[in-house]
Amino acid sequence: MLAVFSRMKVHAVWIPVLYLALFPMARPLSSQVKGKTVSCGRSGLRSWGEPCGLDADYTYIFTGTVLSSSDISDTEKRLQVTSHEMFRGVTASQVTVVTEQDDCLAEFRAGDEWLFYLQRDAHSLVLSYGSPSKPIAEAQQEISTLRRTSAMSDSGLVMGYVSHYVRNDSDGGKSTNTELAANHTVRAARQSDGAEYSATADSDGNYEFEPLPIGSYTLTAKTQPGLWAPDWDITIRPRSCHAYQFELRTDGRISGQVRAADGKPFIEHPWVNVVSEDGGQGDSAYVDDEGHFEARGLEPGRYVVGVGIDAKPNSAEWRARVYYPGVNSKDEAIVVELGTAERRSGVDFKIPPPGTNERYPDLTPTIKTCRVIEGSRQGKS
Repeated sequence: MLAVFSRMKVHAVWIPVLYLALFPMARPLSSQVKGKTVSCGRSGLRSWGEPCGLDADYTYIFTGTVLSSSDISDTEKRLQVTSHEMFRGVTASQVTVVTEQDDCLAEFRAGDEWLFYLQRDAHSLVLSYGSPSKPIAEAQQEISTLRRTSAMSDSGLVMGYVSHYVRNDSDGGKSTNTELAANHTVRAARQSDGAEYSATADSDGNYEFEPLPIGSYTLTAKTQPGLWAPDWDITIRPRSCHAYQFELRTDGRISGQVRAADGKPFIEHPWVNVVSEDGGQGDSAYVDDEGHFEARGLEPGRYVVGVGIDAKPNSAEWRARVYYPGVNSKDEAIVVELGTAERRSGVDFKIPPPGTNERYPDLTPTIKTCRVIEGSRQGKS
């Protein structure tokens, strides 16, 4: 299941089936180097929340020119570099840099100008594969951000990317893709006084706020009726810079209450799985202290709801699975049909005590529906 960032306000976590459809995984690159095959894997993922500018987790950040490059071993080089513009680290006219996983790095030649992001180990500065270091010609945007944040004293930068998840059901097949969310508005509300700031995504889905005063904010992209993405809780520090991604989804919701059959409070809070009938997409929602749950960002479709229904087959959790309205078989489960941006509530069921395999035929489900149309709500019974 996707890792959830602590600063991200998450109502639901999407299962790997969706995740794999939305983003490419690590892409291995193979080449012949010095008579051997070298494989370099690098993630193609766009991070959900990541530092930028001076917040990047590197000891030295500077622009410089490569003076010389020499082999230390088959996998490492030693670079002599003269520094020009130092953004972080001890000012020095010349530094020695050791590369790691050099076969996967670009070739360095004397005279090349680079923006370097380096770590320091016990003996030297290290340039490893995966560092955002790049030739200066390709790093103009990063250099501009570094210069801007270096000059700030009581503000920081927030930028990022907005996309829109789209599921296509056509020609008898199903596919998923993301589209650019051009002109979409992102808002930041300061938590101390409610002051609001806004930024608009460009034609490529990228947004950037004017420098925000230091403080704590809630960052949201829920600015268009019928679309939803989790919020971020962020903290602006002097000269800070962070990038946050939003992936908008149709704001379909399924909510209800889960109770223990013996009436006792949960020792461990369960997660409720909401999975499309065909298994192609799904969601997990946390159950609060009173047993309430809500899954959001659901596309139109037919869903089964339960606890443990998304577990690994034949595991203890899977054998104890319970489908709404309190049955152990998917064939007996009630399918919840969800329209575009509909809100289905009243999906309530009980979980039997551990080690039992009970049914609860006396549960007569009553599902309430609310469709969001252009910001208004229409109730349906």
